[in-house]
Amino acid sequence: MKYLIISADDLGLSDSINRGIIKSYEEGVVTALNVLSSGDAFYDAMALLRQTKPKEISAHLALTETSPVSDRSKIPTLLAGNGRFYKGYAGFVSRLVLGVIDAKEIYIELKSQMERLRERDIPVTSISSHQHIHMLPGITEIFIQLAKEYNVPAIRYLHNDRLAYPYNAKKIFKKLILGYFDNKMKRAFDEAGIKYTDNFLGFLDSGNVIEEILIRMLNGLSDGTTELIAHPGFISAEVLERCIFHRTCETDLAALTSRRVKKVIDDNGIKLITFGELAALSKK
Repeated sequence: MKYLIISADDLGLSDSINRGIIKSYEEGVVTALNVLSSGDAFYDAMALLRQTKPKEISAHLALTETSPVSDRSKIPTLLAGNGRFYKGYAGFVSRLVLGVIDAKEIYIELKSQMERLRERDIPVTSISSHQHIHMLPGITEIFIQLAKEYNVPAIRYLHNDRLAYPYNAKKIFKKLILGYFDNKMKRAFDEAGIKYTDNFLGFLDSGNVIEEILIRMLNGLSDGTTELIAHPGFISAEVLERCIFHRTCETDLAALTSRRVKKVIDDNGIKLITFGELAALSKK
């Protein structure tokens, strides 16, 4: 049997991205809403969720691009000069590798982000991270600790992602990165009893999940459980100025609401599920 979770990342990043994600959930095939509680448009996202009334959400924790939730005086090593997190992944990782960032501050901030979600009374059934920072040594363990504290059964596990045509050097490099972190993450999750999907899709094609690529992914879907991530949204001046990675968000949105995509899911006997259902499946 083929079970598929389709995740829309970055709910809370901007108003226009929020609207696109909700559209992909209400009119498309998205089953998991990954909420960025440190995003500038978090409260707009919460207003949309009150209207949509999902049974569950996923926590999308961040230490880059967004703004801190906790008291800035408690997390000085995480912040750039403007009081926000470092915009780029490279800036954060370089500081982490050099030992500039205090791991205690990472825990303080991510716990604050989890608290902001818990206050909304919508069950959180999985945890992932903005720009996949939870793959990094030392941070993986903090995510596991938070999952235990907040009784969240699953954490995103990026593994077994398949190269999809067209191929390029960037995709191959990202595939090598996944391979480097794979075994260590699996061992840590297994030892902690964390649930995760059997397979993962969308990292190698991140920012480019157009209809044709999505259809190829679905036609080649493996048996078992899979998480597929995408970044739908609507283009706006804010996105083009501040969230440049999402400049192709409308093509992701078009793919996720496509009639052809829905037909391929039906034709392949793919059952769309949520992370809450994944936890139940894991118990069988």
